[in-house]
Amino acid sequence: MFVFDCTAIIGYHAFQDFLEDCKGRFLAEKTALFREYGVLSASEASAVTGYFEFRRKYRELRQNVIREVIARFRNFLPEKCLIYEFGSLVKLTDRIESDIDLTISYDEPKNSVRETAELLINYTIVTIFDHPIDHIHGKFQHYPVTNAYDALTPLDNRYELRFDAGTVVFSCPWPSFSENIMNIKNVRDYASLIAGYAEKYALRCNIDCLYSIVILENTSGHDFIGDLAALEDANDIFEGYCHAPASFSPGDTVSVSRIKKALKGAVVDMYVMMACLRKRRPWLREYSMTAEEFFENQVMRDFLGESYLKELKARFIAMTFYWDKIELCLKKRGIPLSARHQKDFTAAELNGLLLQDYQKTEMLSEIVTAVNDLNDAVTAGWEIINRKTGREQRS
Repeated sequence: MFVFDCTAIIGYHAFQDFLEDCKGRFLAEKTALFREYGVLSASEASAVTGYFEFRRKYRELRQNVIREVIARFRNFLPEKCLIYEFGSLVKLTDRIESDIDLTISYDEPKNSVRETAELLINYTIVTIFDHPIDHIHGKFQHYPVTNAYDALTPLDNRYELRFDAGTVVFSCPWPSFSENIMNIKNVRDYASLIAGYAEKYALRCNIDCLYSIVILENTSGHDFIGDLAALEDANDIFEGYCHAPASFSPGDTVSVSRIKKALKGAVVDMYVMMACLRKRRPWLREYSMTAEEFFENQVMRDFLGESYLKELKARFIAMTFYWDKIELCLKKRGIPLSARHQKDFTAAELNGLLLQDYQKTEMLSEIVTAVNDLNDAVTAGWEIINRKTGREQRS
């Protein structure tokens, strides 16, 4: 059990009022958006037409919530902080149920008040979005490596936020419990944070996460973007990189885990291609980059061809549209679309669930087609890159 004393930060009734007010406003605006764009009913590919606009509005709604919650508890963190987001919400490759990648870094030592403030921020955000606590996490929470939480058991999986007049109790989905508690407990001073990025550059891993950053606050005195740019300049993370064409074929039985990996893999492969082109054909001065910037960039239009970029964007939006469909369908039944969830479905069972929600038969085949269409588009992009840069694609 992990206990966090909130009495120095906020009272129980004040916290409940703040949480309920934020969640009520969010749900009202979310419901209006879902109704306007037919998110919970539309099943035809023609509904994809307005999906880019819907995603932009919904993302803005979520971001406003995140900023409001941070502002509510900001005074209980050190005066000098680096607070930033990364991941799909920043890459603009997010879907409705995307997790939140939020890092709070400061050089002053952690104490119980600061630690509790961080957890209050995390708990409030995921509660408003109706997510479990492991849906929010910081950057490279395993760095520096600690073994302090290796021996945790399910009996330890209990969080208590203790207030003056009440207690909030919750737990974490078991497979990610040790990671989640480490996210709150582990040190994240600036030196450790940059060391984590340096390690990723040296090992050439997590490529899709390195370039997606939006700074919400930097009063730390550190040149975060400058330090990341220096790491990028010093490392060719794509040296020797070889794209492996992907294909998704679920068969008669498929696990939730495999579905999630196929969906995410298609988007990650697209973003990796975008990131590689930063080194091969510099198209963006800023360190952070988004899918929208890539699709609309004139340098990329000239290099890859306007028709190719238009098709890539259309396939990306369609794949995200169907990703949302199956994720919302499973969530409605208490099943997280997670790479760690091993529940198996037959194709008939999945089609039956999708039919109940969207009145469309054989919808699973449309989801598979959307994934493979994006995979094929990414492979076609690499063929253009290799042809125009004189590099042969290795088998």
